[in-house]
Amino acid sequence: MTDSAATPPPVDAADHAPRIAYMPALDGLRGLAVAAVFAFHVGHLEGGYLGVDLFFVLSGYLITSLLLAEVHGTGRVSLVRFWGRRARRLLPALAVMLVGVAAYAQSAAFPSELHRIRGDGIATMLYVANWREIFRQVGYWMLFVSPSPLNHTWSLAIEEQFYLVWPLLFVALVVAVRRRSTSTTAVATCVGVLCAVLAAGSLATTVWMGRHGLWDRDYYGTDT
Repeated sequence: MTDSAATPPPVDAADHAPRIAYMPALDGLRGLAVAAVFAFHVGHLEGGYLGVDLFFVLSGYLITSLLLAEVHGTGRVSLVRFWGRRARRLLPALAVMLVGVAAYAQSAAFPSELHRIRGDGIATMLYVANWREIFRQVGYWMLFVSPSPLNHTWSLAIEEQFYLVWPLLFVALVVAVRRRSTSTTAVATCVGVLCAVLAAGSLATTVWMGRHGLWDRDYYGTDT
């Protein structure tokens, strides 16, 4: 990240939001991550579930880069615009999927499935599916034994929780830094330090839970 005096990133005419350059290699990495997860689920790649972590890391990198670009280009972050862009990307596909699941529940699901599908649907719409699984004490490996058509939405819930919380922390940090310096370099440096601290805290929490056998809480948790 350069000084605020440098040329700002390009601005999109539709929403006036600075954009970062398209990086095809990151799309390739995301494709490999998704392929690893598929290969793991069909029994051809041990440890392929780590592709989910890779997907989260790439998402975090891209979102943080967009926030930094907006600060660099405009001097501020519009949370309404940020959340609006995320909603336009995710909500239409989610709505179509939920309609399909509702049709399945109405026409083909067993009566014994309906209560769970209803609860999973509400948790999916509220983006808390991962915490529903934690509080229900449903282990990750039970997904293979007693699957639900909405099992996979736990990872989408974590993404959405990140999209909600991280920009708020980011904006709070920008406001604090801007009281002392207007340089975007200072903002980027402090964001890097905050990311390192949060990553270390997440790792420590993960290790502690693993040592106490809390594997499912470890895997589903937003914090870990």
